[in-house]
Amino acid sequence: MSENSPAKIRSKGWSWTPMAAGVAMMLAPALIPTVVRAAEVDLKAAASNYSDSCVDCHGESGKGDGKKAADLKVKPADYTNCAEMSKLSDDYLFNVIKNGGKSVHKSEAMADFGKAYDDDEIHGLVAYVRTFCKK
Repeated sequence: MSENSPAKIRSKGWSWTPMAAGVAMMLAPALIPTVVRAAEVDLKAAASNYSDSCVDCHGESGKGDGKKAADLKVKPADYTNCAEMSKLSDDYLFNVIKNGGKSVHKSEAMADFGKAYDDDEIHGLVAYVRTFCKK
């Protein structure tokens, strides 16, 4: 059998499988940062940040019925709507909170909080708004 025969090439390819699996296992945590962060957030601090910055529009219970909501052209998101919230990834919510509604082609009334909160605090806000959806 020659060095370049198909059988020889296939056997060389299989030798990479265990190494590729090992690399994938090492990289997996980097590919799911939101899930890991969700376990690390301080929900008490996130609740305080929500009260400081979100409650006026999204409301105490997350229904989008805060005292400023009636004055907005676009109703704020209702975090208690599980069907709608399940369509939104944590990364999407993180982006909206950090960069504002305009960044995802939504209402410009949704302010950007990237300068008010660091990334860990924004991940906390994402985890906190998820608590409003009670299935």
